[in-house]
Amino acid sequence: MRWTATAQHENGNRPGTNGAFSRRALLRAGGGAGALSLLTCLSGTGTASAAPATALSAGELAVGGSTTSYPLAQHPSTAATGAVPAPRGAATRSLHAGAALSVVSVEVDGGQMVGVTFPRGTTAEAIAVRTRTGGTWSPWCELPMNDNEADPGTAEARTRVTGSDPLWVGSLGSRATVEVRLPAADVAHAELHVVDAGLSPADELAATSSPADGVRLRSTGAQDEQVLLGAVAQPGIRSRAAWGADETLRKSSASYASTIKAAVVHHTADPGSYTQAQVPAVIRGMYRYHTVTLGWADLGYNFVVDRFGGIWEGRAGGITRPVVGAHAGGFNTDTFGVSMMGDYSNTTPSAACLESVAQVIAWKLSLHGVDPKGSAHLTSAGGGTARYKAGTSVTLRTINAHRDVGYTACPGNAGFAKMDSIRTRVAQITGSGGAVSEVAAKYAAVGAGVLGAPTSVEGPAKSGGRYRHYEVGSIYFLPATGAHVVKGLIRDRWKSMGWEGSFLGFPVTDEIALPGGAFNHFQGGSIYFSPRTGARAVRGLIRDKWASLGWETGFLGYPTTDEQPLRGGAFTHFQGGSIYFSPASGTHVVRGAIRDAWARQGWETGRLGYPTSDEYDVAGGKRSDFQGGSITWTPARGAVVTHR
Repeated sequence: MRWTATAQHENGNRPGTNGAFSRRALLRAGGGAGALSLLTCLSGTGTASAAPATALSAGELAVGGSTTSYPLAQHPSTAATGAVPAPRGAATRSLHAGAALSVVSVEVDGGQMVGVTFPRGTTAEAIAVRTRTGGTWSPWCELPMNDNEADPGTAEARTRVTGSDPLWVGSLGSRATVEVRLPAADVAHAELHVVDAGLSPADELAATSSPADGVRLRSTGAQDEQVLLGAVAQPGIRSRAAWGADETLRKSSASYASTIKAAVVHHTADPGSYTQAQVPAVIRGMYRYHTVTLGWADLGYNFVVDRFGGIWEGRAGGITRPVVGAHAGGFNTDTFGVSMMGDYSNTTPSAACLESVAQVIAWKLSLHGVDPKGSAHLTSAGGGTARYKAGTSVTLRTINAHRDVGYTACPGNAGFAKMDSIRTRVAQITGSGGAVSEVAAKYAAVGAGVLGAPTSVEGPAKSGGRYRHYEVGSIYFLPATGAHVVKGLIRDRWKSMGWEGSFLGFPVTDEIALPGGAFNHFQGGSIYFSPRTGARAVRGLIRDKWASLGWETGFLGYPTTDEQPLRGGAFTHFQGGSIYFSPASGTHVVRGAIRDAWARQGWETGRLGYPTSDEYDVAGGKRSDFQGGSITWTPARGAVVTHR
């Protein structure tokens, strides 16, 4: 039997004033309303002129931008001696003698970022690159093979190309030379990619604004997400438009998980020579390298944090939503990635960078009710960089370093040494040592796939309760009732009645699906919904009577009106009849031809008054008794009224 709310009659069928309405009209109206690494060993500045600083919109894209591919087999090469790194996953990246190496020299014209791809794969763990501009050679810089990837089996993974991490070199200018040192066996099929990040008004705006200004750099669209939505305040987050994202490079719409369970912290392995003005261009270069060169659907990370403390929106799909990235192969689902722009192998991240990392993690976890000092149960999707094979269930911390889930040194030894500090700071920001509210815990349990993204902060409700609104529903909590989900047209109806301030009070169940409908129980009644009848409130002794007859599966079906007050009673119409209540007559069902005849007599205001019995069998027909008489129905005579 369906669970029934307690104390249901406390605010139940009380006599009220009969307003001006037509029950005939109510009857007629009964149907429906219803780690990518940026390894920079160079000191190039490469700044470019930009448009005047203005607020940016999604339509103000980067000007220009290109990716040029150079097959290494078509360029001069010489044999070289050298070394290759130890296998991925080694405790350090000490070098050892390896296979025969070649150095390939490529003349290029322009660009700011380079990387090397291997369409047929490679056994190398890293390559090395240096550049010459104006007759001066840079030092050799080691580029590891990219250790981020999309989860196996996804369309994004099927288009992935094996490639090195990219290298931000600043402005190469014209007639520059790039040399690549790599295994000689790979020269025949390897390709050098040179990325020109283009120009954007974002470059000058980044140079003249502070990291905290990000909250005011809003993307356009149906939903303005740059507002305070978390249980903690949203930090300043610069939108994709603010770094000049060319949205035509994205290969597909965003993919979403059902919720967020954990965060993964990365570094981009860039020594940090970029200026504040260059940050948007560096991100545009990463974006182009990820999409055009590596074949990913979008930028791999959900958020990027620069060394000045700026927080930038990464992968598209909504900063409040559980967007699946390509930041931690095998564990992209139910996680989000935050990458620090810098090489933190030996250099400690700046205080501004660490604070912004903590701020964005605290805010994002608070959206999904995740305890920053808790644990997360995840299942590995496997893949070449994943530390756990596909199908392995793993218990991790809710804030992890990339190396916790993948074979990588990311986020560098110095960055990894700050992980506990990040966790502690996130817990401080969220308050109560990382404890989450009952509302947040409920959201974490049901997932964003059910309710969508938050659209309000968590706020106080009546009687010491709490609530929060989401895209397609709400969660309301009261200590006496617990936290429950109300959504869709049921929520709309409850809202129209005054939320928890109405006679219904707080929900005592989540929305529960039925064949052809759904319902929520509340402290003072229930709301039932079907597409044909809309969402209707029933309560008190009328609801009890309907329950005794089988709820919506009985002959009465779904309610077609809310409970309506009358002088001395109340009623609710249903698909198969009506239930009327008064203290003197009790609660009874009237239906069919007998109800029609009673209606012609003036309902309860006529001589018959309220019903005093349900319909019962008599010889050859049916009868209902009323305060002032009875109505008997037979096939031969129809409905016959008898007055006392």
